[in-house]
Amino acid sequence: MPIADELRDPWGWLIAGISGGLGWAVLATPLGPAAIVAGAGVGAVVLGTKVAIGASRPTTSSPSGQARDRLPKPPPGSLQRALVSRAEVALDHIDDLADRPGDQWIAAEVTMVRRQAEPVLSSLVELAGRVTLLDSSIVASRPGALASEVASVEEQVARATDPVVRREQERVLAALTGQSESVDRLMRRRDALLAQLQLSAVGLEGLATRTGELVALGSAGTDSAEAERIVSDLTGSLDAVRTGIDTAQSLLRDL
Repeated sequence: MPIADELRDPWGWLIAGISGGLGWAVLATPLGPAAIVAGAGVGAVVLGTKVAIGASRPTTSSPSGQARDRLPKPPPGSLQRALVSRAEVALDHIDDLADRPGDQWIAAEVTMVRRQAEPVLSSLVELAGRVTLLDSSIVASRPGALASEVASVEEQVARATDPVVRREQERVLAALTGQSESVDRLMRRRDALLAQLQLSAVGLEGLATRTGELVALGSAGTDSAEAERIVSDLTGSLDAVRTGIDTAQSLLRDL
């Protein structure tokens, strides 16, 4: 916690006050009036120790107070890594375009696009990490081997003649079937997230293209119908990208 926050913490002052009072009470008889200074020193030491310990404690929570997930980085060659790279290139192009317009109206429009596109990229990076996490969970579940095991146990149940053996095999089959259904859900969520990730990356590329169109018009074309069309397209594209991110977040909550 920052030092300023520690100093504003009323519990630190309360503990320091109690400690200083106890120090004064213990030292009042042997030291007389000097015990007041000694007690204040004890309180100051206690407060300083509390602030130092609190300030050295690492902060692991997000601004909302909720700890952030430690998501894996997308591996090289993965589709999610490629999509994030495409989104980064698009945003870099928008950044480059933002410093080029001489016309104030065009410059303001491009700045607005850049400001609203930046958090979209952050969301895409998070989505890519969650897709990677789903990938690792799917691999760990051995879907191919699991399907073979389900088929094998189904055959065993069909051949079983002993009621006790059949009952136990049916319990195994139920457990394997439940696991298989979980893997299917993971795979559906992964495919849905990848689709939203791709849609958002393509949306950012479209924003970069339309932003380039607007900058290329220059001040001479700002009053034209073409400029109005491009700005309308920019607004619609931003809304579509944000909607895609919201949909992906809803899928994650369902998961």
